[in-house]
Amino acid sequence: MGIFSMMKWSLLVVLTAGLVFSPFPAFAQSSNPLSNVQSYKIYYDYPTDVILNQMQAYDAVMIEPVLYTKSQIETIQQSGTLVYGYINTMEADNWNTALIGQLEESDFFHRDGERVYYPEWDSYLTDITSDHYQQVLLAEIEKQITAKGLDGVFLDTVGNIDNEHCGSDVMDDQRAGMAVFLQEIRRQHPSLSLIQNWGFGTLSTTTYPYVDGIMWENFNYSTVSTDQWSQNRIEDLQQLQTETGLEVLTVSFTEKTKSTNYAASKNFKHYHESSHYNAW
Repeated sequence: MGIFSMMKWSLLVVLTAGLVFSPFPAFAQSSNPLSNVQSYKIYYDYPTDVILNQMQAYDAVMIEPVLYTKSQIETIQQSGTLVYGYINTMEADNWNTALIGQLEESDFFHRDGERVYYPEWDSYLTDITSDHYQQVLLAEIEKQITAKGLDGVFLDTVGNIDNEHCGSDVMDDQRAGMAVFLQEIRRQHPSLSLIQNWGFGTLSTTTYPYVDGIMWENFNYSTVSTDQWSQNRIEDLQQLQTETGLEVLTVSFTEKTKSTNYAASKNFKHYHESSHYNAW
C-alpha cells in the first residue's frame, strides 16, 4: 500500500458473507429518497420553460446545474420531482473554465510525469487525494447544488478509480480519498442525496455507506444478460440492495423494451436514452 494510504487514509477491508464491507460509519440517509423513484431522466443542456414543466412528470432528473437558476430548480420541484446536479469528480472538463481555472497542477493525476487526457471528453483525470481539489469540489457543490436548492448530487466518473488504477496501490489511495471526500459532503450537507456513477469495486469496498444509489450506464440487454462480468456485478448490487437499501439506477441505449424489462426483473430503476443526454 502507498504512503498516502498508510499514513492518512488507511482502509481495512472485511469480507462478510461474500460482501465486501468498509469500516467507515454509515452516512447514507436512513430513509433513502430514491426509494419512491420509478421514473427519471438525464438532461445536460439548457432548459426551456416547456422542458422545466415537462421535468415535473418525472420522479427525478439529473441536470447540469451550472445551466440552471434557483428559480428554475424550484419550478422543477413543484410536483415533487427530485433534482440531482452533475458534479464531475474524477475528471476536470476544459469547457468548465470557472472550475478548471481554480485547479493547481497537483490536483491532476499524473502518469509518467504527464496529465492523463481524455480526447473524447476534452477532460483530464484528477487526483481525489488532493486536499485542494476536494475543497474546490466542495465549493462547487455549495455554489451549484445547495445554494440553488437541489435535492442531491450525481457524482460522475467515480468509475475512473477502478478503470484507471485497478490492482495498484494508487487505487487504494484514490478510493480512500474518495471516501474522505464523501464523508465531508455528508458532514457539511447531511440532507443531500448522493448517486455514484459506475465504480462497482469502489462502491463495494469503500463508498456504499455514503451514497443512496449507483448508476449503471450502458445496461443494454444483449450485453448484461449474457456477460459473466455483468452477471457478477448484478449479484453484488442485489446483495448491497438487501444489506444496505442501496438503489440501483440503470441506463440503456439499445433494445429499449428488453433492457427495461430486464432491469425491472432485477429490481433496478431503469431509463432508456435513444439519443444523448443533451436531447430532450
